[in-house]
Amino acid sequence: MAYDLKKEEDVKEYVENLGIEYRFGCYKEKKPEVCHLLADYLEAIKKDFGKAATVYKSNCLDYNYGKSCLKYGNYTLIGRGRDKSDPQEALQYFEKGCELNDPTSCLHAGLLLTATGDAVPVQRDVPKGYNYLKKSCDNRESTACHYLAGMYLSGVPKNPKEFNPHNPEKNAKLDYLIKPDLKQAFQFAMRGCELGHIYSCANIGIIGGSGFDDPNLFENPIERDITTPFGKPSDVLLEGSIKGVSCVLLARHGRKHQYQPSDVNYRANIWALKSLGCTHILATTATGSLVEQYRPGDLVVLDDFIDRTWGRQCTFYDRTEGGPRGVCHLPMRPAFCEKARQALLSAARGRGHVCHATGTAVTKQGPRFSSRAESLMHRQWGGHVVNMTTVPEVALAKEAGLSYAAVALVTDYDCWRENEQSVSVSEVLEMFARNIKKAIDVIVDAVQILAADSDYSYLDCHKDLVTSAIMLKN
Repeated sequence: MAYDLKKEEDVKEYVENLGIEYRFGCYKEKKPEVCHLLADYLEAIKKDFGKAATVYKSNCLDYNYGKSCLKYGNYTLIGRGRDKSDPQEALQYFEKGCELNDPTSCLHAGLLLTATGDAVPVQRDVPKGYNYLKKSCDNRESTACHYLAGMYLSGVPKNPKEFNPHNPEKNAKLDYLIKPDLKQAFQFAMRGCELGHIYSCANIGIIGGSGFDDPNLFENPIERDITTPFGKPSDVLLEGSIKGVSCVLLARHGRKHQYQPSDVNYRANIWALKSLGCTHILATTATGSLVEQYRPGDLVVLDDFIDRTWGRQCTFYDRTEGGPRGVCHLPMRPAFCEKARQALLSAARGRGHVCHATGTAVTKQGPRFSSRAESLMHRQWGGHVVNMTTVPEVALAKEAGLSYAAVALVTDYDCWRENEQSVSVSEVLEMFARNIKKAIDVIVDAVQILAADSDYSYLDCHKDLVTSAIMLKN
């Protein structure tokens, strides 16, 4: 019989007949795959979770169908189709599903057994949980590979409460069930990336320059010559790893510092990093101080900006062929990703560096430095530091849906102070060279902190913000 699925009556008849076919295939022909479809039907169409749970459970126990073990385990874990949840019973069904070679069941069993915290519902058993996760990863479950990479990145201490992500020296003395192993972390991350887990791929972009070309810092670099709809970026991108975490490095002004601030192709830079899979960008910037307490040599994790640039291309949404369509009215509060900012702050404090937790950067056009009158005006506006590159870089990164944060290195006092000499290139370069290692240390440690995180929901929030800001008419 042919159904016209545009007619409501035909749709209802089709759905009812589908249920009849599933019941026949399950109860009469005893086909486990059809029993699973019947349970899905009861769940999705009939919304009868109690009956669905009964079919999932029976299909798992009677017919050894791994996917049904997973579904009933999930029902048991959250209390669906029953009076209350039972994580311990759920674990038993996940384990049975794993024995039946369902990789997602292995993942769930592994996650339950390796979880930490006061609310953990089952007895922790890291070796057993590790084996489940390993089997899941081996069977192409990308999330398991990503989770294993995180375990090796930070290590799994015997007593999780003793672990402090901001005190690496103390952590080195802990008793570990799984010791930190950056090589293993990288291998699992690459496997997760190959299987399509975006957060396992090369996902942390670094925009910097001097100091990051140290061959002992950036491991196994591969040059990527990228072309974007907005032209060429400032230089080739270097794709490799830092302490086992996949990263992409780009020199903002080019490796020979050939581009002045107003000539940097900020759009191509951000687009190129995103095209290589970056979800985060950590940036360094040299700044002059506008307040007494922000001294030369200090670090500042920026949290806002004032734009004094002009003529710079500051949006991707300008009808460029190959670019996005529409007009994007993007909110800029907060200007920087708070998660990435906190990673930079934690890294700086862990190193014992003087680091200011907030800072408004006044970004001027350049390439000249400020006049004294401008410097005094910037102070009156509430600026803490002044530079030439934060805008439009921060706005473009946010428009691309990326997590972006910047650590500023204070090189001078600009020229607002009484009896202060005008800032000079030689002064800036000398202070920058003397203290750039601080900024590099902070970036490297922040990379580890961000990579060890397992909750990336904030990245979805960044993307949703952009989507909600686009006005598009057909």
